[in-house]
Amino acid sequence: MMKRFLSGRISIWSISEAWGVVYYILFSLQITVVICLISWQEIFHNTDDTPTETLIAIGQGTAPLVITIAAETLVILLTLEGTVMLAERYLKRRYQIGREEGLNIARRRQKRYSARLKAWDARRLKSIAEGEPFDEPMPEFDDDDDDEAEEEDA
Repeated sequence: MMKRFLSGRISIWSISEAWGVVYYILFSLQITVVICLISWQEIFHNTDDTPTETLIAIGQGTAPLVITIAAETLVILLTLEGTVMLAERYLKRRYQIGREEGLNIARRRQKRYSARLKAWDARRLKSIAEGEPFDEPMPEFDDDDDDEAEEEDA
């Protein structure tokens, strides 16, 4: 159901359902402002008309602007939709780059730790083979050492 909601298109303007409510709110606000401005013009500046003539003048002034406002609202929403799409692509790409960088850093740290661990184990085995006591602690995975090694790698 949610997939259909997000992918469906409505009206002749081909607005996605997710943007439908925004479209109608924006369209309604713009139409309301236009009607108010035209009404103000007709009521306060053309005072010699009868109430019927004033209403007809308001309708005649508003009617041609409805399609213009509908198209302009569509352009605004398609621009917003395109901007959101481009932002999502950009963020997804940045996420992938950051993920790859993080994995590379983790691999380098693991490789350095593995090398330290192998060297420690070699010293331990040599000590055991020679019959000497070996009390050197096992190396810890220390991020501070890895950060210094990373700076050396750079």
